[in-house]
Amino acid sequence: MPWSNQNGSGGGGGPWGRPNGNGGGPWGGGGGNTPPNLEELLRRGQDRLRGLIPGGGGPGGSGGSGSGFGGGRGAAVIGALVIAGWLATGFYTVAPNQVGIETIFGRYIGSKGEGLRYNFPYPIGGVVKPNVGQVNSIQVGYRTGPGQQRNRDVPDESLMLTGDENIVDLDFEVQWRVNPLKASDFVFNIQNPEGTIKAISESAMREVIGRRNIQAILTNEQASIAQEVKEMVQKALDEYGAGVRIEVVQLVSVNPPPEVRPAFVDVNAAQQDADTAQNEAKTYASREVPQARGKASQIVQAAEAYRTKATADATGQAARFDEVYASYKVAPAISRERIFLETMEKVLGSVNKVIIDQNGSPGAGAAAGVLPVLPLSEFGNRAQTQTGAAR
Repeated sequence: MPWSNQNGSGGGGGPWGRPNGNGGGPWGGGGGNTPPNLEELLRRGQDRLRGLIPGGGGPGGSGGSGSGFGGGRGAAVIGALVIAGWLATGFYTVAPNQVGIETIFGRYIGSKGEGLRYNFPYPIGGVVKPNVGQVNSIQVGYRTGPGQQRNRDVPDESLMLTGDENIVDLDFEVQWRVNPLKASDFVFNIQNPEGTIKAISESAMREVIGRRNIQAILTNEQASIAQEVKEMVQKALDEYGAGVRIEVVQLVSVNPPPEVRPAFVDVNAAQQDADTAQNEAKTYASREVPQARGKASQIVQAAEAYRTKATADATGQAARFDEVYASYKVAPAISRERIFLETMEKVLGSVNKVIIDQNGSPGAGAAAGVLPVLPLSEFGNRAQTQTGAAR
């Protein structure tokens, strides 16, 4: 170099050399007092950087082309790791009470059941997991506070007009859940599930109440009302493609408006009294009617028995008369004598009899010709009576 030491001394020189030949410089010195080598500093920095990057070359690498190749390969590895980590975020888990709704660029591609699943990560793919096992509840006409206690009525929802132009205060609850078979419809076709179900339920209840009288609503048709509202709401939601299944519609309270409630209470009490009286009358009728029917049947049977007996007696007498007449035609004189004797036997058999002998002697006095007949039957009855008294 032009500023090298010309006197042959061992120390390097330069334009900043000192007269004593020590080769000092503006950076201070020690040893040969030479400035630092910039290329060496840059090379050492590159070596350290390649040591930090995987595959970036060892500390012995040198030259501009070698260090450029190592840096490009490290960037590719880092990019590959970043892409792999991004793709790994596409794994997701579907719980037993969930359904995985997968989308690609917002377009629905399918539903997945429980387990470990995969879909392209954001922003390419997406997953929505609606809960199909949870039963949700919507309150219409009232609101509950802590402890499930009714603490606020909503008259705008509960007051409804009946078919006979009365007003009824009706609170009810709708329980619903996501249909597992139509979870995609629930995700894409309905934006506000609770508001939609509530509006449909209230409309259906007003329609059903408007077709019935208030007395039936307050007494015996509440179960049929709840069932009819459930069917109407389910049909409307199916037409909308909401993917919702109505579990139950429950009437919480059905009352007249507070202003006329005492009058309705009196009417219900009177109706109950009328029902009680009707039930008692039916009980009395069910007890008396069978007895009357039994007596009537007994009288009819007795009349039929008498008719049968009288008919049989008349038939027997007619047959006997025919037999007597047949005998009379064969021997009229004998038959007349026999009939006369039988008739006299019947007539005189139960009276006291006195026989007068018209051929008696006249000198015997008033009792001449009179022959009393002893009633032998009376003597027999007296003898039996005395024997019993003696015992």
